[in-house]
Amino acid sequence: MSSSAATTFPTTVHRFESPTPHNTAFETGPTGAKNALVFIGGLGDGPFTVYYPRAISEAFSKEQNAAGLSYSLFEFRLSSSYTQFGFKRLSDDVADISAFVDYLRSIGKQKIVLMGHSTGTQDCMEYVSPAYTDVPLVDGFILQAPACDRSALQMEMGAEKLEQVVQIARDLIAAGKGQERMPIGSIPPGIFDVPISADRFYSLGAKDGGDNYFDPDFTQDEARAFWQRFEKPLLILHSGNDEYVPPSVDKVGQIQQWKSLCRPGIASELSGSIPSADHRVEKPPGEAENWLVDTVVKFLKQSI
Repeated sequence: MSSSAATTFPTTVHRFESPTPHNTAFETGPTGAKNALVFIGGLGDGPFTVYYPRAISEAFSKEQNAAGLSYSLFEFRLSSSYTQFGFKRLSDDVADISAFVDYLRSIGKQKIVLMGHSTGTQDCMEYVSPAYTDVPLVDGFILQAPACDRSALQMEMGAEKLEQVVQIARDLIAAGKGQERMPIGSIPPGIFDVPISADRFYSLGAKDGGDNYFDPDFTQDEARAFWQRFEKPLLILHSGNDEYVPPSVDKVGQIQQWKSLCRPGIASELSGSIPSADHRVEKPPGEAENWLVDTVVKFLKQSI
């Protein structure tokens, strides 16, 4: 278990207006910090389900006391959080994130950085899509564990079975039933623990699905269109032993490729693979988390 998996810790609760009713955000780290790091989790996550943000906020407190960085860390509830992701889209997440960034600006935060974990990295990719012309600007991005859901599903189900299930979703969408639940029994047990719509399964499992940003099968030109979207500093961090990334993927090589597809000067040279880390950076205990925290702090100091 991660060294930051404390059972109790102090937090400041913020109520804010959002498309998700009665929304709240949770701030950890130094109170009164000038800047904000906003953590966005993956499928099934919500505030406090990933442990390493605690370690980051503790590092922020030390840096604040040493007259260094002035950041606190925020987590908040998306409409897709916890068990709600099956009937939501990345666009719903963008709407919630936008509302929260507006709130942070309204309380005087000077620099705002979005840090996505797992599907949270796809939210960051979606946030900079040209499809959204009115989202508030942020000052940087961190992508941790940018795994391809399609590849992960292929590992779990096999390519042939995945294509069969994607075809079921495709047929439902074509029939105008995209928001209907995937038929019971169509998805093998253990893949998802919650009901999921045809739209969301297709988005996760199809090559042209809306969630598919990190497919190792993309051509250079297909991938470039996504990475060229970033106009603010970007840190990309694979997990070295990510169980959701096929072993055939050269993670360091993939990050180098992604960096080369970005605009000049955007992707940080600190980008890389967290040594031996699993997807959530809980193993190996302490070591992987410390590497991640140190790299995030360096990035914020050097690039933002």
